[in-house]
This record gives sequence, C-alpha cells and structure tokens, in this order.
Amino acid sequence: MSMADYYQVLQVSPGADAEAIQAAYRALCKQYHPDTGRQGASVEMMRLINEAYAVLSDATRRQAYDAQYRREVLGARRTNPLRAGERSLALGAGLTLALARVPAGAFLMGGCGAGGPAEVEPYSVELPEYYIGLYPVTVAQYAAFADATGRRSTPWARRSLSYDPSALGDPETITRLDRNWRRPFGERSHVRGKPDHPVMVVTWYDALAFCEWASERSGATVRLPSAAEWQKAARGVDGRCYPWGGEPAAHPRLCNCRPDWRQVANEGDTTSAGSFSPAGDSPYGCADMLGNVWEWTGTRSRGQDGKTFFGDPYRPDDGREDPAARDARWLCGGSFQMDCGSLSCLSQREQEPLRASDTGFRVCVTT
Repeated sequence: MSMADYYQVLQVSPGADAEAIQAAYRALCKQYHPDTGRQGASVEMMRLINEAYAVLSDATRRQAYDAQYRREVLGARRTNPLRAGERSLALGAGLTLALARVPAGAFLMGGCGAGGPAEVEPYSVELPEYYIGLYPVTVAQYAAFADATGRRSTPWARRSLSYDPSALGDPETITRLDRNWRRPFGERSHVRGKPDHPVMVVTWYDALAFCEWASERSGATVRLPSAAEWQKAARGVDGRCYPWGGEPAAHPRLCNCRPDWRQVANEGDTTSAGSFSPAGDSPYGCADMLGNVWEWTGTRSRGQDGKTFFGDPYRPDDGREDPAARDARWLCGGSFQMDCGSLSCLSQREQEPLRASDTGFRVCVTT
C-alpha cells in the first residue's frame, strides 16, 4: 500500500463527519500521548495520529486525500483477494473459504504468558489435527448461503432469554429488518460494498445452518470450532496471550478494537477481513482472531439448570460439546466495540443461542 489509511488510523469510516473525526482524535490522544504515561503510549503513534487528523479535519486536504484513497487503498482491497489457506472449501460460483491447518498436539490453555493476564493457571490440552477458517465468515460467503437457502434475517437482539427456537416460533420467520446482518447499524446502513467484511448479527443457529450448507456444498464436515480449538488457533502452543505475541494491541496496527474505553461503544465498524495481516495474525496465520466481531463456538458455557457451569479446566467429555443442547455458548475474541486494552486470547462472553449482536463466526473442519 503506497499511502497510509488515515481512516483506519483514527478508527472512523470514510463517511465520518467532522464531529466524529474530532471525537476519535481526542480518544486516541488520551490513549497514546506520551504524557499520559499509559501502557502503549507512543511518540510514533501520536505522530501518525496527528498526521491523520491534520488531513481529515481539513476539508480541502481531505477532498484531495479521498480521491487518492479511492484509487489506491480501496482499489487495492478490491484487486487483492483474501489469501488462500492450506486447504479451502468450495462454496460454488468461484466462492471459496480458506482454512488454516492446526497440527495435532498439546497447547497451553487458560492463563497467559508474560505480558498478559493470568486469571487461570495455564494447563495443557491435547487436540487432534483440524482446520479452521483463516478469516471469520464474510458478508459475501454468508450472503451466498442466505440466498441459496432463503434463510431470513434475525434481528440485532431479542428480549427473550429463551434457548429454544420453537418457543418463539420458527426463527426464520422473523421479519424485523431494522438491524440485521444486511443492515447491521439500522435501516440507513447496508453491507453493500463490504463483501470482505466479517458478517455480524448472526445467532448461533444461523452459524450452525451456514455450516450445514457449507458441508453440503463442499463435501467436508463443517462445524463451529470448540472454545479450545479456537484458542489454540489464536495463540499457538507457547502460551502467548495475544495472537501476535506477548504484548497488547498497538492500535491500529494489530486488530480492530476501540482505542479507549471512554470512546462511545456504538461508534466504529467492522474492517475488511485480513486488514491487519500479517502483523496481527496468529502463529497459524489466522487473521482477526481478536476484535472485529465476536465469534461463536460450539462450546456450552453453562446448563439451563443454572447449576452446571463449564469452566476450567477444559474437558471435552463433560457435556460442554453437546451439539444438541440448547444452552448458552461461548463467544471468543471480542469485537470492534471492545476496548483494545481488554482484549486477549482469553476474551470470552457467554450468550444465548438466539441472540444476535456484534456476533459472527469462523468454521472448523476435522480431518
């Protein structure tokens, strides 16, 4: 890329107004100005942030920048497809889903190496070989599935805490369209022009249905990764706390997250899959393991009885991987709405399977 992406530096969309740009700049200054004494404060980052703000806050300079931005930055994203993995799933009509190979063997789960939180002492978990998505499932891939199957859009969130889709009728008949995967930020938003962004506003059942469709299309057995498989793919075998190593994210270089917890939570957007590659990739080459969208796993977090909680140490044979159970499941990795300082390979959130918000997923295939 021959020019800096100043919109990515300030974590605003290309359509952001002057007020949003100023608010983002102020939040970044509080996070990265050397005088704050905060972890991650950086003279180099402040130089880049000031440079971006000087251009985008000046109407004349921004107009000239935008013309070059459309040619070089957006043009490069259109002409450079997502990289191929060690294996890929053919979904039809030239559409593929790239996979990374994760070799069989043990890895350290729980806790973290130096530089990260250590809420749980690390312990060894043995896993067989598997393949996992290099990227979260994208808008283009999910759109192909929705168009082929006629699956209806589910809304951003439900007030009901039901675990059973039959309790509210068929979830595919929902017609509320104010906020769904096609319009993730309301009626005026749309995923048109974002085919390589991760899909969001999908329920656990939506993710399962995609996996079933992908299995039929590709001939492979496609499923959601377990929480253990997700964590190994994110951190490798050395107990690192972050996909890229032992230090937190140096925004905006490594993942899509909020630079400061004081920034309004509803600001920001997803970024193209792989925007932070290769610097932000995991040891197996997986991109966007932290930030962008929360990712569904197949692992139960607790039972509906309110007494059974599936915590550490991880045991795949204790019922937590029961695919038929209609219980809350673990989401992993955080999203663009999360504070950068709070993200690590241990970031998890439990959520009822019928709820959809800043939630996406990546797929897994066992050899």
